[in-house]
Amino acid sequence: MTTTLIRDEALARGSLGRSALHMMRTVVTEQLPRFPLLRESGDVDDFVNGFFEDKGAGFANVITSLPDDRAAKQETRKWVERWLIDRTRKQPWGALRNRLEKRLERSDMFTPSAAKHYWFLTGDEDIDRPVTDTELHILAAEATVEVVFPTGSGSMRLGRVGQLEEMLRRLLVVAGRLHVSTLTRICAERFPSVLETGDALTATVDVDWEIIEGTTPSLESTDTTEAQLSNEYLARQLLPLLSNNEVIALRVGVDAAKLASELGIGRSSAYNVIGKLRARLTELAGDNGRSRDVLTILLFLVLNDSLDVPSRDRVKMEDSHAV
Repeated sequence: MTTTLIRDEALARGSLGRSALHMMRTVVTEQLPRFPLLRESGDVDDFVNGFFEDKGAGFANVITSLPDDRAAKQETRKWVERWLIDRTRKQPWGALRNRLEKRLERSDMFTPSAAKHYWFLTGDEDIDRPVTDTELHILAAEATVEVVFPTGSGSMRLGRVGQLEEMLRRLLVVAGRLHVSTLTRICAERFPSVLETGDALTATVDVDWEIIEGTTPSLESTDTTEAQLSNEYLARQLLPLLSNNEVIALRVGVDAAKLASELGIGRSSAYNVIGKLRARLTELAGDNGRSRDVLTILLFLVLNDSLDVPSRDRVKMEDSHAV
């Protein structure tokens, strides 16, 4: 049976009524499970209110011009779907996925799979190959992808020319094809700072901070290499990115009780500060093989309040007071 409750209420009230609200809640409830990145950020009513705030009179004019309630619901489904897609793209994970898809689309190295949202190497077979998550994460950690720092109001860029594409190529060589959500997850764990929110504590390459904190750069020789100078340069770039609290955390080391006292926070919060700081700095320091040298120099800068840093080739292992 055809009904026109939505249109009739709107004409009588001069605005959308209960029938329209019920229909919108039904549509959002149906659509929201398709967007797992959004589900934790609010309940159905939050999304209904957000949708109507964004779309307002334009949406109301469209659905009240349709012949019946069934047509209004079908049209609302299209509007809500597009709105939820836009919301997802604005989320940290969604934005990262969107950037990755654009990089994949622009490069001749990659071809979309016959399976929706999967990608494989151009000229290779469109198949799945047996590979574990651990193997993929190791490959990503070993690839050199420098995080390019923004200037002014610019955004952080993943890798200099070709670096990110090379990392993706290595992943697809062993995996055959991968879903873009899998690539997004790997990149999010490799580069936690590109996410505006989220826990960076478990999203980092494996670096032994006890060794780093037990290393003090000191004058030993006059020899330098391009790689060593590059490590010094990157360490100097990282230093201005540290907040006062992060500098204190590096100076204190693993003494969470002392850090909690210094910052006026609880001990569990102090542990969280230490873990997230180490994760972020490890990521920004570069690939798995380079990060130890860069972080050793960075720690030296923080502990000595000096910009006069010896080259990494002139580093000898000495006991440091940093814990």
